[in-house]
Amino acid sequence: MHTKILILGAGLTGLSAAYHLEQRQETDYLLLEAKAKPGGLCSSRTIRGFTLDCGGHLLHLHSAYGRQLVKHLLKGNLLRRTRRAFIYTGSSRVPFPFQANLYALPEKARQACVQGLLEAAPKIPAAPRTFKQWCLQAFGRGVYDQFMRPYNTKLWGLPPEELTCDWCGPFVPRPTPPEILQSAQRPPQKAYGYNTSFYYPKHGGCEALVRALAGGLTHLRTRTRVTQVDLKNKTVRAGGKTFSYDRLINTLPLPAFLRLLKGEPQLTALANLLHNRPVLVYHLAVARAVKPFSWIYFPDETDPFYRVGLQSGFSPANAPKGTSLFYIELPPGAPKSRRRIWNALVQKGIIKENDEVLLSCWQPLPYAYAVYDKHRLRAVRQALEALAKRGCFCAGRYGKWEYSFMEASLLEGKELAEKLV
Repeated sequence: MHTKILILGAGLTGLSAAYHLEQRQETDYLLLEAKAKPGGLCSSRTIRGFTLDCGGHLLHLHSAYGRQLVKHLLKGNLLRRTRRAFIYTGSSRVPFPFQANLYALPEKARQACVQGLLEAAPKIPAAPRTFKQWCLQAFGRGVYDQFMRPYNTKLWGLPPEELTCDWCGPFVPRPTPPEILQSAQRPPQKAYGYNTSFYYPKHGGCEALVRALAGGLTHLRTRTRVTQVDLKNKTVRAGGKTFSYDRLINTLPLPAFLRLLKGEPQLTALANLLHNRPVLVYHLAVARAVKPFSWIYFPDETDPFYRVGLQSGFSPANAPKGTSLFYIELPPGAPKSRRRIWNALVQKGIIKENDEVLLSCWQPLPYAYAVYDKHRLRAVRQALEALAKRGCFCAGRYGKWEYSFMEASLLEGKELAEKLV
């Protein structure tokens, strides 16, 4: 079978590429997906009336086209929410972002943050290379020691001195030093970060967007796992069949894709330089409506999880009335101890000891975060440049092996479709 444009992976980026090809009357394409349905990690399932996503999947729409596209696709099936996020550390409940809400800390911790910021500037390189240097320059030693270091070590699985800082830009809010100092006295007058508000489907979980994108596609083939890619002959082996193409779009995780290449030892070797951080998600529902919040960060080593989100807070349709549904994110290798998680949630005041459990299940996510270590940037650049010269274009959070959000996947799919047409 031959197709002009072959797309690997029907996650959000692959679906967007196919959708925008069709919008431009380009129907000579084929979208291949290994699973029984499209969506990838942007998928949902319903159990006993609860709608579960694969961890937190929220729409942060910053471009006019992104908002227009999502509103067009969901046709009113959309809610807009204001972020209600916190950091729980020790006995403190600090509004997010930590570095702009120092007033919520105990006096000793607050003074350490202020003193650290005042001492920071003269000691840090002007062009920081590591995440540790970036944090110390931006926030000082106190904020770094109390939140940035422990939380990000939990999240990435590496100490901040082994992480680069080229992912920080839109994802770590950076108030000015005067704003940070002012926050030690009183709450800030403005919200910080790219996610101060977000959108979420009223019904169907985050998969509602996937179904809207996939609904009009004419050349989507599921249950077709890719097993080999031959760049020289422009063929892909998938589902026991061979497909030839003129142009290839890859949205599969880049290291996994590189290992599928036939006769490309130099490219395949780059996969060993790209590291991944899996996530273990624990879904928990209780028979009580808890006080609404969006998500909470947990930097302390004594807490087994690093983030807890309230899935039922994104849309009332995600849980029956009078109940609450949480997604709880743990680092890989964390013990699957329901009791330990339960005790920590009770200790933090998120649930009560006598709450009735209505649902409890685990969900491992083998691919979650592309790790920004010292090898990533060079290996990714080398791989993407070499692949593009061979007619293979990578896109999306995993195809480009980057840290991004859902709107970026939609826009990258659109831009690549326009480029190839």
